[in-house]
Amino acid sequence: MNTSTSSKKSPLKFFLLVFALSIPFWLIGAMAEQGLPLPMTLPVSSLMFVCPLIAASILVYREEKFGGIKRLLKRVFDYKRIKQKIWYVPIIFLMPLIYLLSYGVMRLMGLPLPEPHIPSLTIPLLFVVFFIAAVGEELGWMGYAVDPMQDRWSALTTSIILGSFSPTKKSAGILILCNSSSFKTV
Repeated sequence: MNTSTSSKKSPLKFFLLVFALSIPFWLIGAMAEQGLPLPMTLPVSSLMFVCPLIAASILVYREEKFGGIKRLLKRVFDYKRIKQKIWYVPIIFLMPLIYLLSYGVMRLMGLPLPEPHIPSLTIPLLFVVFFIAAVGEELGWMGYAVDPMQDRWSALTTSIILGSFSPTKKSAGILILCNSSSFKTV
């Protein structure tokens, strides 16, 4: 944590700016007849992954100009910030394990599930797409909002606040999607 630069940062301004930047995606998604033309059907609001990065870039530029944006973007590959290497185990394996367990539980419950079918050639493409989306989200949340919040509160409190904001932001888009004419139930 860098308290000299993190004391200048305003998580509230960041949250409000992310929310405001998300509104066009919700509105366009509500007016669109179908999702994005990708291998899987995604709503237009899935492009909101850029909002946290754009919000962080705007605020960092106002506070520190281009040098601050350069430092923010360098955090993408700053693996040295993680001092205890044991943290790489949950970083790499937690989400795949949760997905695998969810899939296993759903199969045990007898829920109808499609057989997993992922063409080999799309795996590198999906990796790049999901990496870019993760960079957009994480540079905003972790690169801008976390440090000033952890200066004030514990890691647990910070995590709870950040964890509750993301679903709140996405639920507005889901409500708009559900009320649009393009929402179809199976």
